[in-house]
Amino acid sequence: MRDFIAFDFETANRSRHSICSVGMVFVENGKIVDSLYELIDPEEDFDGFNINIHGITPQDVEGAQTFDAFYHSIKEKIENKLMVAHNLSFDGYALRDNLARYGVKPVYNQFLCTYQMSRKMVTGLPAYKLSSVCTHFGIDLENHHHAADDAEACAHIMLKLAEEYGVTDFDSLYNKTRITPGEISEGAYRSSLVKKFPKKLDMREFQASKDADPDHDFYGKNIVFTGELKYFSRSEAAKMAAGCGGQPQNSVTAKTHYIILGNYEDVMIKGKKSSKIMKAEKLINDGKKVEIISEEDFLKKVHG
Repeated sequence: MRDFIAFDFETANRSRHSICSVGMVFVENGKIVDSLYELIDPEEDFDGFNINIHGITPQDVEGAQTFDAFYHSIKEKIENKLMVAHNLSFDGYALRDNLARYGVKPVYNQFLCTYQMSRKMVTGLPAYKLSSVCTHFGIDLENHHHAADDAEACAHIMLKLAEEYGVTDFDSLYNKTRITPGEISEGAYRSSLVKKFPKKLDMREFQASKDADPDHDFYGKNIVFTGELKYFSRSEAAKMAAGCGGQPQNSVTAKTHYIILGNYEDVMIKGKKSSKIMKAEKLINDGKKVEIISEEDFLKKVHG
């Protein structure tokens, strides 16, 4: 995450395909090595609302190149690079729409959004707009809504996030945030996405079978699973226990009867004990009838 291009667009009006300025900052090995700023003729009318934001007027872009000409001039420099914006939901689609407008085939790029990343990694900010995140990290942003300054601020935010939160590649980013990069290629565009974390398994959903054998060891017993199971998923094991008349639990309590322990040898012999095991051992020392058994012994009891 130390090699990328930060970019920002300003538009003449509310249409995303009306780009009137471009800022790009090129980062290699964690250092800014180059930058560019270009005014663009949007071939569109300017809206007073947009002019009030960025200060660019129709007179400023007279004689400027159109976006297709600009893109052709830099596409070899950006090809196959990671491109980063602070609001990819705008800047990414602005790029896509302008290329489509002019019938230009895009080069391949992947995308990330520092707004999205900041929301997932930096907690407690009142807002996550560019100026707010810059203030949090102590980054100067003197000319907000100037494409070059906004792109540079985005670059600094990206570097701060990578350094302070240990983001070194897409895998580490995904593990910390569930963010997957977007991409653009000929005929396809996808923005970066945040995948939802899987729903935490609630053992209370597995109800003890009323038709189980009352003489089974697990019948009427409360059962907790901990550690990494080798033969089954935890939900599959919970179904097996419930089928024997046992009631799976989320955590160890004074009413727990069995702890089913994955990686039994590592935990009990090498001492890599989870909080559930330590709590169970305390209950045992206090005289509670709690039995800690291996996954293998659990299976023997299930099928016994």
